[in-house]
Amino acid sequence: MAIVTAFRFTPQSGAICIDQESWHIWRRKNWFNDHLYDLLPSETTDLHHIELIYGGTGHPPYHREVTGKARILLQKHINEKKSETHEFTVPELAEVVLSVFQSVHRRRVNDKLKYLFGFNTDEFNAMEFQKNGEKRAIKQSCVKDRALSIVQGQAGMGYSPFGPPVEACLIGVDKKYGFSAFVLKEEDGVLSFQSCWFESIGQGRHGAAIRFADRLNDRFLNTRRQGEGNPEGLFVLLESIKESMDHFGQNGGSIRCMLIDSNGETKEQRLLDIRDDIARLAFEIVHTSQNNLVSREKAVSMVWDLVNGKTTLEKCERTLFSNSEDSNRLGKLLRGYKIGEGNLPSNGPEGELFNGVKTATAGKGEKSHDIN
Repeated sequence: MAIVTAFRFTPQSGAICIDQESWHIWRRKNWFNDHLYDLLPSETTDLHHIELIYGGTGHPPYHREVTGKARILLQKHINEKKSETHEFTVPELAEVVLSVFQSVHRRRVNDKLKYLFGFNTDEFNAMEFQKNGEKRAIKQSCVKDRALSIVQGQAGMGYSPFGPPVEACLIGVDKKYGFSAFVLKEEDGVLSFQSCWFESIGQGRHGAAIRFADRLNDRFLNTRRQGEGNPEGLFVLLESIKESMDHFGQNGGSIRCMLIDSNGETKEQRLLDIRDDIARLAFEIVHTSQNNLVSREKAVSMVWDLVNGKTTLEKCERTLFSNSEDSNRLGKLLRGYKIGEGNLPSNGPEGELFNGVKTATAGKGEKSHDIN
């Protein structure tokens, strides 16, 4: 969960994507962290035709707390405001999530002040606090300096020193505005609207942003406004997160992606959750396309059919290998071999497995690199 990316596909649709790698206790890695949250239940989204998705980078417990409290507060807000005339929008509900985000930050700051000095932020601002029923002034300069650095966010809050800052991307769709996206940052505590149709936060955000910029800079203004369309937009989003993984540390593992489209009548039609084996194979198709082992046009089509259930995992994998000029070479790429220099023997089980072509044997004096 080092990076979160988001991309608007059309005025009515878009998606958010995360990686699942994280660093633990300074040096250990795991590949299963998943901080992508659907904030609204289906009965609420179907009634009001709205979706809201949250993806976070940085300290995992922070986002767990924010999303848990946000779900409760969002439902309370909807129950209090709903009427025959009130139309809920993503910006309105995003403000509710922001209030929770700010309250969690303030709670963490107060906990640290209370633990170290026995007072909270309000008491620090007043320069006095209650202790055993009596008022005590905050006078020591070293205490005031340390407390101020905690309140201003300059002192550490117990997060890993290697992790990205605590930030979140919030995307959603509603009847009035279609697709909207926002960013929340612990550093400044504001809600920033995604005005350029893409977002990239966390470690490796620059690599992902370069892919988005390259794509959008090559399009006329009307195309940028109307979007790339869902199949192409999803592929560009996956390409962007792969760029970050290829060139930046702390990014890796598998991915998870949520695509939302306000044109859907039910939650199942509005929200597409791409995860686990499907996400992995989709990502491998992007990897294959970038190494010119299958055409980009065909790769876009395969990914879209896969995530929409128009084909099975097994059929999609066979289609991928059958559309490659060298299925054995493709197999080596996906198994981690470097294929760039061009002298890697094209042998392996893939030709026989997927195309019915028996594996070529290594020539005399040539060492086979095949893995059985």
